[in-house]
Amino acid sequence: MTQANLSLRHRRLIVAIALSASFLSVLTQFLLITAFPKIMAEFEINASEVQWLTIGYMLALAILIPMTAYLIDRFKTRTLMMGAMILFSLGTLLGLFSLSFEMLLAGRIIQGVGSGMMMPLMQTLLFLVYPREKRGYAMGLAGLVINVAPAIGPPISGVLLNYFQWRSLFLLTLPIAAIILLLIYLFMRNVTQQRETEIDILSILLSSIGFGGILYGFNVIEATGVSEASTIISIGIGVLSLCLFIIRQLRLKKPILELRVFKVPVFALVAIISIMSFSLLISIETILPMYVQSAQQLSALNAGLVVTPGALTLALMSLFAGTLFDKYGGKMITIIGFVLLSISTLSYHLILGLNTSLIIASILFMLAMAGVALINMPIMTAGINALPDTLVAHGTAIINTVRQFGGSIGLTFIISFISSEAAESGTTDAFNFLTGVRTAFFVAFLFAITGLLLSLLLKKEEKSTR
Repeated sequence: MTQANLSLRHRRLIVAIALSASFLSVLTQFLLITAFPKIMAEFEINASEVQWLTIGYMLALAILIPMTAYLIDRFKTRTLMMGAMILFSLGTLLGLFSLSFEMLLAGRIIQGVGSGMMMPLMQTLLFLVYPREKRGYAMGLAGLVINVAPAIGPPISGVLLNYFQWRSLFLLTLPIAAIILLLIYLFMRNVTQQRETEIDILSILLSSIGFGGILYGFNVIEATGVSEASTIISIGIGVLSLCLFIIRQLRLKKPILELRVFKVPVFALVAIISIMSFSLLISIETILPMYVQSAQQLSALNAGLVVTPGALTLALMSLFAGTLFDKYGGKMITIIGFVLLSISTLSYHLILGLNTSLIIASILFMLAMAGVALINMPIMTAGINALPDTLVAHGTAIINTVRQFGGSIGLTFIISFISSEAAESGTTDAFNFLTGVRTAFFVAFLFAITGLLLSLLLKKEEKSTR
């Protein structure tokens, strides 16, 4: 690979650029969460509809990520990263000047397309630049992107929304994206190996219909009901398309996603655990600011500040978790992580009220974020380490696909309990909203217990030592 010709300093610069670009894309995914009540008021939409700003972004990720293994094989690192950041910037511009909710949603989706290319590329780059025995540390760096960005999004947006309109969130990210794009143009070099490959249009079409149909169906269940024909048809078409996509990948000589990696037991188990942990991360991160504003009737600034200590906890624990993985492997720290998540989500369900202290809510969030840090990147490292280097790009693409797609469904399912309780009252009925929040946290607790049970199946000897 051409990376062998790069100096250590240049490699570190490349890693820094990739981490910065990915950090911005993940930050943007969660930056609008605190602004949801204001967006709901301006565009006159309910809690279910505003969730599409998150769901649409994640759906774009779920559709694009399966293509990244092909894109990494086909295009040089610099070309691919520049394309991703250009799309991200265009989506940011559209969101900044949106005149309707539909226009805002379109901007978010375009942002998601750029991010969908960026995240697997960053992780593949880290796995290739760092040797196997240091991959825990490398994934600790990635953890700062994947774990910390969602946690600091609400505090940043809370401060901005206290003084400016929600459009200021797009104005914040636009110049940063421009600077990163310039750095990519000047300093990025190719660190991946291009090989002969081809794109299968039918596979892309099937995956898009599959992921989109299922996700749309789950999102409208709360509004139309399970028995509605549109819901059944949407989910049915999605499931059928996804099954056809899987069959086609197994038959193609050069699939866009090498699904045979699921034959590796550790990888398959890690994929399921990743869905559970990511669902919990984005659900708790979404619910808590909404609870502070809509149930307690406090400001966006308070909603942002309540999650700030958790963001710091997540930042510190992400690097610490990588070191622990290199030393002890993934099983024990994953179990501890789900125990912390179980305690925090159950406590939210039992304790939260209209006048609950923000300090208590913040401490429980710190506990939850410590648990997330101990799970997300260490568990992914365990799964990727079980694969040969030739399948790293496919492994990272698949893990990101199932995590984003499964996480989207998990978020939709958990949030639906808030919307069903609050009905059409939105943020005006604080007690109904609180009831929905407490129910949602109990469902999140069930997710955490499921993840805990699954983590017990991990083999203790699976460590990043080979």
